[in-house]
Amino acid sequence: MKRCTQVVSRAYPGRGRSSRAGPEICRDVQPPSHAVTPGEAPGPPPIRDGAFHAYFVFDVADTIDLARLASVGGEGVAPAPLQLRPEASSGFIEFETEPVVARVPAGPGNAAARAKIFDYGVVSIRFTVPFTGSWSDYAAFTRRLRRDEELPQEARDALDALLHEIAAALDEPHEPLVEDYFVFEVEAFESPVDSGALLRLHGGALASLVLCEERRLTVTESAEALRINFSYFDDDLSVIQWDTAFVYDRGEGAQSALDILEFANTQLAELRTYDKRLDDELDTIYALDPKRPTRRFGRRQAQDAADRLRYLIVDIAELTDRSSNALKIIGDAYYARFYRGAAGRLGLADWQRQIDSKVATVNEMYRFFTDQAQASRSEFLEIIIVLLIAFELVVGLLELRH
Repeated sequence: MKRCTQVVSRAYPGRGRSSRAGPEICRDVQPPSHAVTPGEAPGPPPIRDGAFHAYFVFDVADTIDLARLASVGGEGVAPAPLQLRPEASSGFIEFETEPVVARVPAGPGNAAARAKIFDYGVVSIRFTVPFTGSWSDYAAFTRRLRRDEELPQEARDALDALLHEIAAALDEPHEPLVEDYFVFEVEAFESPVDSGALLRLHGGALASLVLCEERRLTVTESAEALRINFSYFDDDLSVIQWDTAFVYDRGEGAQSALDILEFANTQLAELRTYDKRLDDELDTIYALDPKRPTRRFGRRQAQDAADRLRYLIVDIAELTDRSSNALKIIGDAYYARFYRGAAGRLGLADWQRQIDSKVATVNEMYRFFTDQAQASRSEFLEIIIVLLIAFELVVGLLELRH
């Protein structure tokens, strides 16, 4: 069956919560073999070691000069390479320019907090709250934190303090645009559970968790919620949704998944920023009323518009290339699939196609304004030539009269 969903980017412009609709994604949905049955167990065993992670990913500038970040909050910053488990890393995967991490003030309830700063102009604030207890308590705990209005406020306050301190390292800063993402991590249950059992016996509870729903979902909705899942060993599992994820793994494997999910969200924040810039520029272009004939001596308006569009096209191409090539994955099949799964859930390809379409429109407008400026320049030169000819005729007639 064909299922269409609307990609909605979570945004908190300024201090208020809002949402922005993105491109519609249509895909074939086939319920997996582990479809939920009405008689399944209510939930997995109690959690011995778990956590809730809230990410707030802000696009704040065109670039950030990481070399100028000697310290933040009086403490040094540290490089943040990808910490991948060796079993899955036979290939080559790393950041082209490693981001750096800095400590920020604790979040609500003394949640552990840190900031990760990327050279392509993105700052990711993460709050982490540990958990131990039953699955039902964990589900209620994550729902409460997922809907907590204090978290985005605390993230914005932490960002404002950080930006004030690192202002000298920002190149062309702009009003921050934010993406949020929530990860439910379980490192260990009280009794061993393999990935197959989680999907087969506890799929309904797991689907309700990642969708932050209290009631059990239908078989079809549960299947869709669990459709994008990955396991490397039989005792680990990651389920990816468009705004949440469930990660069940040992420490090093879980950290790898968290890093890749965070990186994918930084790309989404970048793409949304480019999309907004293009929207703003197109609004400005349409306000110029291109159908109106250019004034005889007003070619400067068309030339300025063409120059502005040319610089925008170059900026978008450069920034897109920098963010898309920030993570190098060569020969690592598992993590490459994991990243593609996250990118698919976030709709990165759809956002990129939308941006490409707008860039094509901007290119057309650039050519139009360039042609308009050239036509105006030619008209101006023709007028000058006519005036010179007229002047020569007048001078000639005056000389004949004398």
